[in-house]
Amino acid sequence: MEKELELNSFNEILNNVKSLYFFNLNVDKRFWQHAEYDFLIRFLHESSKIKEHKKRVDNYSSRLRSYFDKVIQNRLKLDINKSSLKLEGKILAFNVHLTMFDSLSEGETGDFIDGCDTPPPEFWIYFDGENLYSFISAEFIEIVNSAIDVSMGESLVWYTDLIEM
Repeated sequence: MEKELELNSFNEILNNVKSLYFFNLNVDKRFWQHAEYDFLIRFLHESSKIKEHKKRVDNYSSRLRSYFDKVIQNRLKLDINKSSLKLEGKILAFNVHLTMFDSLSEGETGDFIDGCDTPPPEFWIYFDGENLYSFISAEFIEIVNSAIDVSMGESLVWYTDLIEM
């Protein structure tokens, strides 16, 4: 990892992830409510068209950072009761530049991970320009392990061992 992720500086976001997790337990559509599914491939296509037509310089990483930040900030604005329950999980690092856009992880995880290897936005913590960090609750660790196993580009890796928040 290029930059060391200091989890203590993300307490508010981690608490939001935990609260949203418990809030959505009994909801039919638990994931992908806060971001467009497979948005990464759309961003890549748009960037390619811009470069092809030389209309303007397109900073793909900057657009991604803006999108990830907007989704996380909008999620923080939700009026959700804070949960005092404990939740275990791991931090997953998704390198957006290593995805193969092959949809293998999507099929393996039943759409939990999208066709671009992106984890659900309900778990996003931080994007550093290369890696999108997400808290994956213990309930989904095995599902994500199967995505890691089939990921041809090795874009998905565990950043931490099991943690509790």
